[in-house]
Amino acid sequence: MLEISNISKLYKHNDQWSEVIKDVTLPIADREFIAIVGPSGCGKTTLLKILAGLLEPSSGKILLDGKEITAPGKDLGLVFQGFTLFPWLNVWENIAFGLNIRNLKQEEVVKTVNHYLTVTGLKDFAEYFPKDLSGGMQQRVAIARTLANNPKILLMDEPFGALDSQTRSQMQEFLTRLWEAEHKTVVFVTHDVNEAVFLADKVYVFSPQPTEIKKVFNVPFPRPRTHALKRTKEFFDFSNQVAHEFEQ
Repeated sequence: MLEISNISKLYKHNDQWSEVIKDVTLPIADREFIAIVGPSGCGKTTLLKILAGLLEPSSGKILLDGKEITAPGKDLGLVFQGFTLFPWLNVWENIAFGLNIRNLKQEEVVKTVNHYLTVTGLKDFAEYFPKDLSGGMQQRVAIARTLANNPKILLMDEPFGALDSQTRSQMQEFLTRLWEAEHKTVVFVTHDVNEAVFLADKVYVFSPQPTEIKKVFNVPFPRPRTHALKRTKEFFDFSNQVAHEFEQ
């Protein structure tokens, strides 16, 4: 279990302190997919960086299976909005990068990379370089590279925000299928309410700064989910409830 316990974050600028995150407590069960929505600049990415061990909270603790997170580690995988691939490596080499750093046996590296090439639909593109791929495919490679290292928690910071509408929609359905296959614990940050509702088990609505949890919504739609769900009245009505809370 991932436990966010009484997290606050303050920054100092020109001798003035500002509170970005205020006393956020959030338990996340194993294999749960949660989405966090909130206005731009509310502190969503700051919280994700604290979860990843990249930032130190001003107060509070992050616990994973009872152990405090104070630095980045192999149990936490982070996928950014930008396409953070190594341009001089092909798809296969990008996915293998973290595995090779860990000095795993080549047989294990090959098996793992081939598995994630298959589940992400990239098997025919293993020798392509990032510049030869679309934005959506580049983000698939980034997700595959992160999952190949077998993190317990997958942290995603608006990973589809730079994509066009059609590609973004395709990537959302891709991620739901991948989650159903892998069942990783996922913390997904977005400002898109429909995206959050389509993907997550729970949606947490954050307030403007200083960030607090305004409301938690349990998503009622069964899995597996396809884009047909988005055209239903039930999806529209539920998303409107979340959007109303988000926009207040």
